[in-house]
Amino acid sequence: MIDNNFDLNLVRLFVTMVESRTLTAAAERSSMTRSNVSRRLKILEERFGAQLMRRTTRHIEPTEAGRLLYGHALRMLDELQAANTAIDSLGTLVRGDVRIRLPTGLGHLYLTPLLLEFARTYPQISLRVAINDNIGDLISAEVDLALKITSHPPEDHVARRICDVGWCLCATPTFLDRHGPILGVEDFERCEMIAPSSLGRRFALKIWMAGTPMTLPVTPRIQSGDYPFLRESMMAGLGVALLPRYAVWQQLLSGEAREVLEECEPEGVGDSLYMLTAPNRYPTLATRTLMDFIRIHLERQAENWGRRNLAHLPVA
Repeated sequence: MIDNNFDLNLVRLFVTMVESRTLTAAAERSSMTRSNVSRRLKILEERFGAQLMRRTTRHIEPTEAGRLLYGHALRMLDELQAANTAIDSLGTLVRGDVRIRLPTGLGHLYLTPLLLEFARTYPQISLRVAINDNIGDLISAEVDLALKITSHPPEDHVARRICDVGWCLCATPTFLDRHGPILGVEDFERCEMIAPSSLGRRFALKIWMAGTPMTLPVTPRIQSGDYPFLRESMMAGLGVALLPRYAVWQQLLSGEAREVLEECEPEGVGDSLYMLTAPNRYPTLATRTLMDFIRIHLERQAENWGRRNLAHLPVA
């Protein structure tokens, strides 16, 4: 039985142990020595009268009793966080820290200035921003919020769909004048291609033409995970680029770039933008404020970024 002087910090430390998977990592995250963490785990096990962690050759893992405690501990800490959030909302200022991870293309081409605007609007909120395409596990990465472009959001996270993300094949007028018009899929064989590296060195590009799927074997001349670089490569007249519409809609509107085979709809890396948060975590008021800020701004761009021929495409 637990006495009335039970230390809530032990519960927080136990959650850290489970999520860190080693006592050394838990000690580093808790600013303690490894021996101190081990001693506190022993105290916790004595108070519950059960073994909570099982040690293997490489890491520690919770026992059945430990998993039960972990689930209850998460809910208890989330309730405390919810209470703290509710109390914070009574004040006139929104404050706190938010750790956010952005995909490279959307991060550099659109979200960076949006986050700067957010920082000016909410000076009491501190941002910790990572820009890369590796979402991973948000809990172990200590991330509160991540944005991801995908057709299949991860099932082990809470995913909120924001809008469509369409893709297009585009090139500069100079490139098209030099290589001649592209009137059909077969004309791509004489064009140098630019594409995201995540699709592979050689891949089958799927294109929807009037509701009919077609595939085109592609070996791009230029590939990168850096979407600003891909766009600059296209703008330099180096080839036809497969790019998300958010990256080039302004260039298409101004005539600096032209869409190739406008009646087609190519398949890219993902067709929707999602906000991801960790399961069993109650977002703080600061995190929710940032989520709402980003969502409102992104929804305004849905018409510019979305797929053009939705009526011709299968329902996801």
